[in-house]
Amino acid sequence: MSIRPKTPPEYLKDYHCNLNVSNTSSRVKYPLNFVLSYDKLSPSYTPFVMSISLHVEPNTYSKVVKYDYWRKAIQCEIFALESNQTWETVFLPKNKTVISCK
Repeated sequence: MSIRPKTPPEYLKDYHCNLNVSNTSSRVKYPLNFVLSYDKLSPSYTPFVMSISLHVEPNTYSKVVKYDYWRKAIQCEIFALESNQTWETVFLPKNKTVISCK
């Protein structure tokens, strides 16, 4: 078990996450809680509002390929990389492992 304090990433401070609007950084010029508040929502309405504002992207390839628009996005991205000669496909040498990415 880690004793290190857990803090959310800095880049999330500009977004509404888990209804925690009171934890805004003083470095944010226009924090969202100045214009967006969940304080007055009824308990039954809050899940509905959050489900509308929640956009979940698939985080694995097996989830992505289920959707046609994600497959098209992948194809467009690969085409752009190939046309810009950003990368090339090669065989993995023996005794080497693939480095994963997101």
